[in-house]
Amino acid sequence: MSLTELVSALGHARSRTEALLEPLTDEALTQPVSPLQSPLVWDLAHIGYFEELWLLRRIGGRHALSPERDELYDSFAHARSERGGLPLLSPDEARGYVSDVRTAVLELLPQLELDTGDPLLEHGFVVGMVVQHELQHGETMAQTLALGGRRGQRPPRVEAAGDVVVGGGPFTLGAADPWAYDNERPAHVVDLPDFCIDRSLVTNREYAEFVEAERANVPLDWHREQPAPDEPVQHVSFHEADAYARWIGKRLPTEAEWEKAVRTVGDRLEHAQGAVWQWTASSFEGYPGFRAFPYAEYSEPFFGADYKVLRGGSWCTDPLVARPTFRNWDLPERRQIFSGIRCARDV
Repeated sequence: MSLTELVSALGHARSRTEALLEPLTDEALTQPVSPLQSPLVWDLAHIGYFEELWLLRRIGGRHALSPERDELYDSFAHARSERGGLPLLSPDEARGYVSDVRTAVLELLPQLELDTGDPLLEHGFVVGMVVQHELQHGETMAQTLALGGRRGQRPPRVEAAGDVVVGGGPFTLGAADPWAYDNERPAHVVDLPDFCIDRSLVTNREYAEFVEAERANVPLDWHREQPAPDEPVQHVSFHEADAYARWIGKRLPTEAEWEKAVRTVGDRLEHAQGAVWQWTASSFEGYPGFRAFPYAEYSEPFFGADYKVLRGGSWCTDPLVARPTFRNWDLPERRQIFSGIRCARDV
């Protein structure tokens, strides 16, 4: 990865953040809308803090610009529900902070040697981590805006029908991408039996039939506006997705099945990526031989049966993040994410 490509990736992520937040008032940036989400101004300053921590301090060896920000903007220091009561930077101060950090980073990057054998610098990994972190927080902020009633981009319409048989046998699960996260590694061979996976995502029309028949809860966004019948349903929890799949006589795919389908018959699957996150039946666990890198807190604290894996990426997920091996995860009751359903079944 060249210096020009690294700078371009940083600029791309920042332009997305600025486009998302530019129309908002200071009140919208500072007002908490849900205990599930941080105030947007926290996310903005946290983006700058993470970039400062990893690029200026860990790689550049510099002192903290303001040491007290470690306690305010460390993700593990305060729950999201608490952050609205913290002495956060104002919107103008947060904008100034992220701008100052970026200026210093752009001055630092030409001084770095990326081929010294340091795994943080190899292929610009640490820069890629900062870029993806900002893009992922962009989606988190879009979720906050949706919970606050602001309409975002609509997912693409569903047109496909039927399912696809995926042949059994071994395939390689996991990533070799130099910017892949630790939970996508190591790539390893798994053996699966034949299975079928739906070509299309579950639509609002199909989900409405389930809601009526089972008296299930409607998705979050249905409270705000009439859903388009042929758009994929979104804002459903794992429990709701699993219940729907069982109701129609199918099941959710495992994450290994989902990834094999995308790798082998992906051209026959509509909206495998870029529409809604797709719940899988799998709990979030480390792959065999997992090694935390570059810090344990990204993945490892969430391993176990409490968290379920989602795959694919939503209409809000940047393509740089929405690679076939990327593993998203959340609690099975969560509905604020742009999550939907693709069903599978045994052959």
